[in-house]
Amino acid sequence: MESTFSSPAEAALQREAGVPGQPTPLADLDRVYELERIVGFVRDLGCQRVALQFPDQLLGDAGAVAARLEETTGSKMFILGDTAYGSCCVDVLGAEQAGAQALVHFGPACLSPPARPLPVAFVLGQRPVSLELCARAFEAQNPDPKAPVVLLSEPACAHALDTGHTQDEGVRAERLRAQRRYLVERARDARVVGLLAGTLGVAQHREALAHLRNLTQAAGKRSYVLALGRPTPAKLANFPEVDVFVLLACPLGTLAPQPSGGFFRPVLAPCELEAACNPAWPPPGLAPHLTHYADLLPGSPFHVPLPPPESELWDTPDVSLITGELRPPPVWKSSNDPGCSTLTPRPQLELVESSPAALFLSSRSWQGLEPRLGQTPVTEAVSGRRGIAIAYEDEGSS
Repeated sequence: MESTFSSPAEAALQREAGVPGQPTPLADLDRVYELERIVGFVRDLGCQRVALQFPDQLLGDAGAVAARLEETTGSKMFILGDTAYGSCCVDVLGAEQAGAQALVHFGPACLSPPARPLPVAFVLGQRPVSLELCARAFEAQNPDPKAPVVLLSEPACAHALDTGHTQDEGVRAERLRAQRRYLVERARDARVVGLLAGTLGVAQHREALAHLRNLTQAAGKRSYVLALGRPTPAKLANFPEVDVFVLLACPLGTLAPQPSGGFFRPVLAPCELEAACNPAWPPPGLAPHLTHYADLLPGSPFHVPLPPPESELWDTPDVSLITGELRPPPVWKSSNDPGCSTLTPRPQLELVESSPAALFLSSRSWQGLEPRLGQTPVTEAVSGRRGIAIAYEDEGSS
């Protein structure tokens, strides 16, 4: 069966394993992957076990690079070729499972600080650039040689910065601003928010998750934390009761384009949820689109604390630009206990309408794994079910 959120069942069985992209010639490995610098990095640290993290498009060179480094340094190399989240982030958890003392990250990188201390070296690579094609494209886009032009280049093309690729971004930038305003309105209308844990290896992800949960609670919304790895339309379609999703990821993960077909519900950046739930944000005179969640936390110049419960900002009339209906003010205020951050309902107000989606989610028979420590008997391990989810062996064929 095939639908918007699923592919044919036979595709998983007929798919051939392979690595996209052409392998790099052996003579160019040292130059493309900066192996001389990496050898010095490993020797300076005296590491015996090193993790090598490759994105999917570079896995074809992983074996040759690892063999070359092992032969030169005498250290054991471990290839990390499958990350649970974005490949641009340092996979600290994978390196720890391999017992690695250092990690070398190949390919595009967000350069976000890891959540745990680990020596890391980044190799952005060197992509071949056709200077003649770039020069012709530049002349076609910019016939006036005196006009000021900003050249943007990917890090992998930094070795050819004498030229670049030009593109008029004015129309696209205005379209992105309009899309951002629409997403903020959708977040204000939402009553159930799904917080997608898009990274576990970047610093301050726990603090940012707690900050977003506090935001939704202060705005009178329900929030649920979902750890699904890389978000896809098929994964998020399992939660139709969620009105909007917020992706907590590194800057490159936040800016990553949505896959073809789009998601069943909008996927927001943390700053868009901040604009929807915090009436005092953004700071006066600024309307930034922040790509890193750390910029919303205390200590950042863009951090704005939530207004006190008695502030008039919470009671300002607000009309939805999507439905045209008047949004009720949030019915929450902070507890009387100054040492407690728990939110309690205002006694003079009552919630007269509840979200059907929130009620449906809370009434699910299965709401996640429950530890139940000491409540279940200890039994011997037994063989589990075999097959794929659409047709286990004990279910037969239909």
